[in-house]
Amino acid sequence: MKISHHYKRIIRGRMLPVFVLCLWVVLCACASVSAKESRVRKVLSGNTVELSDGTKLYYIGVDVPGKNKNYYEYCKQANKALVDKKNITYTTDLLRHTPDGKLFAYVYVGEVFINAEIIRQGYGLAHFVPPNVRYGQQFLELQTEARKGERGLWGFENMGDEPYYVGSKQKREFHRPGCFHAKNVAFDDRITFRTRNEALQKGYSQGWRCNPLFDTPAKKK
Repeated sequence: MKISHHYKRIIRGRMLPVFVLCLWVVLCACASVSAKESRVRKVLSGNTVELSDGTKLYYIGVDVPGKNKNYYEYCKQANKALVDKKNITYTTDLLRHTPDGKLFAYVYVGEVFINAEIIRQGYGLAHFVPPNVRYGQQFLELQTEARKGERGLWGFENMGDEPYYVGSKQKREFHRPGCFHAKNVAFDDRITFRTRNEALQKGYSQGWRCNPLFDTPAKKK
């Protein structure tokens, strides 16, 4: 039985979405390699640790201030309390390494999902960098909960608002419009948010230099 050219086109059109879905499932399965076990030798920051074999893990979906930024020690100590010198289990996602070679990871201590726990406690911001967005909605819900409860860094939230905020689509972070970094965001990379909440709900973190979300520690409520 011959199939007309017209019906062949219909079949191809219907099969393409199925093929794409199957390809996505395969990629996810390849990315979700079996969990590995190790021990934390040293906590490097609020979202980074060094393991006993020298591997450096960067928590997926969690952004914290870098060294010499406000709240760096707050976040580092919170992470230390959760994982330092403890046995952990970790898995990876589609994007495996940071630009400087750290391994992107979801980390667990027993039944505690560390990435989520840091956001729940308010010592990290939900930060979505595609394609590693598997727990994005969960992280957003935990962040909203922490913000309402004024946990961790949210106890320092600055309630003042700018007229708008400037975001970088590549870095997935937003700044005050007068910030040095905002002025240097390329036109094609720029996105404007009317409020901080709009940026947060899209999984953007803040620029820790101009700090649009939080007061300095000395101004704690």
